[in-house]
Amino acid sequence: MPGDKSFNTIFDQIRLLKNRGLQINNISSAKEHLQEKNYFDLINGHETLLLDAPRQPIKKYTKKSFDNFLRLHDFDRQFSSLILKKISEFEIKLKTTIAYHFCKNHCSTLGDNNNYIDINYYSVPGLTDGPKQYVSFFYNSNDQERTHKLFRSNYKYKGKFRGTFNGIVTYQPSKTILEGIFTGRFGSFSIREIKSGRCMFKNSNQTALLAALHTANMISGSTVSLNINIQRDETIQGLNYIDDCKLKYSYINEYNNPPFWVVIKTLMLNDLIILMYGFKKRTLDAILRDFNMKPYEKEKFLNSLEIIRELRNSCAHFELINRFRTSQNLKINNHLISDLHLSPMRSQYVIKLFDVLKVLRAFIDLSELKVFIHNFWNNEFKYGNGQITVALFDRMGNSNVNDWV
Repeated sequence: MPGDKSFNTIFDQIRLLKNRGLQINNISSAKEHLQEKNYFDLINGHETLLLDAPRQPIKKYTKKSFDNFLRLHDFDRQFSSLILKKISEFEIKLKTTIAYHFCKNHCSTLGDNNNYIDINYYSVPGLTDGPKQYVSFFYNSNDQERTHKLFRSNYKYKGKFRGTFNGIVTYQPSKTILEGIFTGRFGSFSIREIKSGRCMFKNSNQTALLAALHTANMISGSTVSLNINIQRDETIQGLNYIDDCKLKYSYINEYNNPPFWVVIKTLMLNDLIILMYGFKKRTLDAILRDFNMKPYEKEKFLNSLEIIRELRNSCAHFELINRFRTSQNLKINNHLISDLHLSPMRSQYVIKLFDVLKVLRAFIDLSELKVFIHNFWNNEFKYGNGQITVALFDRMGNSNVNDWV
């Protein structure tokens, strides 16, 4: 049953642990660790592996020390870092193959360099073509928030502008609105043109610009074409994703028309999953081949990406890896279960770390993880912590170290 806990000082925490029978040989060192490490991650996250009777309300330790907690905590942190490293290698490989095959099919010339932000080079998935949380956020012409970031045009630039404006000017008592094409110099950025831009400024902030507009045409709602100079920072809306990347990443701003293999570095794994649902068949099949998958295994591959994404997020947010489970609402593909001999905790739902690493191993070498696991196992048995270690591995999905990765 849910409960609440009041604040305890470091001294109170140490006294509580000692009263439960935990051996603390160096109080100063224990105090330092409790100040540096989250109490839940260090103590609560591992205590069921060390308590005499984990299911009993009264907590008691027999022949267990603070060092046992430190060893479990250090294992978890190191293991999590190694897993994140391997997932990063996989993610880089995925981005590389996506960019290569898309560009091979749709961006083969300099003039086609930016086709990856053009929805016409994709197949917009229907609502029945995949999970709602992906296909519903691929492309919606009426809703920028339900559109993949590559295809949005609602990004903003704030700064100075010098160049030409061709569009509609609307005068209001205290402000003026420009809607149209802005071509020229956007501060120090390599943005050259915004085709559907919108800039609203206070008249008192841009007196020289307002005078130039009045000279061109005094009638509100009229179309004008003239050179303008926005001398004080203003916000221009209507940027595409490439423009937005140029504002955020200096290495992208070095390109006039940055290629996909550069811009794809800015996409998160969830962005890639959504994008996968819209690739044309020729591109998608080529991506699958690079991961030794057949065209008919598309759903199996996409489900694998979902599973890996959840593990990645857990590692990136410093959650305890030994307690990792896939989320309750993530359905595991039946072919994935049968092919990799996975063991969901309930029908097609919730797999532990051991099984998730099986999924990751299908796409990238995990021998580095295997060496780390076996070294930890052997050292703990050497120090007399075999029972704790078996319980730890059982919690992660398999108590037999020889079955791991």
